[in-house]
Amino acid sequence: MRQQTEKRFANSLVMVSKGDDPYETTRELLQTFPLPVLKGRRVLIKPNAARVASPGQGVTAHPGVVAATIDLLKERGARRIVIGESCIFGVDPEEAFQVTGMKEIAEKRGMEVIDLDRSDPAELAVPKGRVIKKIKVPAILREFDFIISIPVMKTHMHTQVTLSIKNMKGLLWRREKARFHHLRYSEKVTRGHKELDMAISEMASILSPDLAIIDGTTGMEGMGPAYGRPKRTGMIVVGNHALSADAVASRLMGFDPERVPHLKLSAERGLGEIEPEKILIQPDDYLKWRMPFDPPPSELSIPFPDIVVHDEGSCSACLSTLLVFLQHYHSSLAGYRLEDERIHIGVGKNLKACPEGTILIGNCTHAIRERGIFIQGCPPVASQMLLSLDRACQTVSSLNKPRNL
Repeated sequence: MRQQTEKRFANSLVMVSKGDDPYETTRELLQTFPLPVLKGRRVLIKPNAARVASPGQGVTAHPGVVAATIDLLKERGARRIVIGESCIFGVDPEEAFQVTGMKEIAEKRGMEVIDLDRSDPAELAVPKGRVIKKIKVPAILREFDFIISIPVMKTHMHTQVTLSIKNMKGLLWRREKARFHHLRYSEKVTRGHKELDMAISEMASILSPDLAIIDGTTGMEGMGPAYGRPKRTGMIVVGNHALSADAVASRLMGFDPERVPHLKLSAERGLGEIEPEKILIQPDDYLKWRMPFDPPPSELSIPFPDIVVHDEGSCSACLSTLLVFLQHYHSSLAGYRLEDERIHIGVGKNLKACPEGTILIGNCTHAIRERGIFIQGCPPVASQMLLSLDRACQTVSSLNKPRNL
C-alpha cells in the first residue's frame, strides 16, 4: 500500500475517452495509457460498489469498466488481482457484490471479491493532520502494492463531487467512515472549512491510489451519491495521480476544482495539481466532451409543512438520509401524526427534548429512545427506515405508546 508524500507532480498525466461501450472504451484507453510495470504486482481494485444498485444507474461502477481493467492487468502480468470494497452501514456485502455485477465478472476471471470489513484493522498516523490524527484501515491492504480507484463520476450532497480521492474513503475500516461525518472543531482549527472536506484531504495524504479510472459512462447529477439522476456521458478518465484526474473530471462535469473544497485543500497540501496548465491532458480538446452536471442542493431544507424536525447536533449523514427518506416515503407517514396533526422527527447527538411519539433517527438519539420510535443506524439506510417503522407499528397499540425497534 502506497502512502502519499508531499511532492511536486510535474508528470501528472490524465487521458479522457468517450464511447458507447464501457468495456471497450476502458480497455482501449488503458492500452494507450503509459502504465507502470505491472508484472508481478499485487493489485487491489477499489470500485464504487458499496450499495445495492444495478449497473447503469449511476450509483456504482459499471462492471464493464472493472472487467476491462482486470483483463489488462492480467495481460500485463499482475501476480494477484482482487476486487475489494467496504460497504456502507446496513448494506449486505454479498448482495451488493451480486447486484452490482462485481461477483459475476470476478468469478468468470477466477479472482476474488472481498469484503474489506472482514479484515482486522490497522492504524495509520496522519502527519500534519488537523482534524484527523490517525485512521483505521483494513490490515489486508498491506498485502497489495498497487491500488486502483474506480469511482463513478457523481455529484455529492456534502462534497460537491465524489471521484477517485473520495472513493478511497471506502478503504476506511468499518465505522471509521462514519467518524468523518461526526467531527466537530472550532473555527480556529477549521478556518472556515467543513470538517468532512478537511478529513478527506488529510486522508488523501496517506491513502492514495496508484491509478485512477473514473467511470463516467453513466454518472449521477443532483442529489448524489445515491439519490440523484443518472447522467449518461460515455466518458472514461484515467490518471496517474488521483487529484489531477479528479480535477479534469470535475471540469468535464462543469465544476471548477478550485471551488471544490476537498480538492482545493488536497492541492494546498501538495498532493497533486488541479490547475489544467500544470497537467498533461490528452486529448488537448478534451473539454469538447464537457457535459455540465446539475449540482447538488445547496441546502438540505425539509419542504414538508406537516413535518417538524427536532435537530440538536445532527451530522450531515443523518440529515441527508432523513431528506432522502422524506422525499421517497413522506406519503406513507400519515399514520405517525401526533395530536397536533404533524409528524415529529428527532435527530442529533444533543437532542434532549421532543414530544412523546417522535420518530428518532440514528444512534445518537438512543439516549432518549423511550420518548418515541427509535430507528437505529449511523446513519440509518433510507430504504430500511419505513420497514423499521412498520415493524414498530406491529408491536404498539397506539403512537402514544411507542416501543424501541
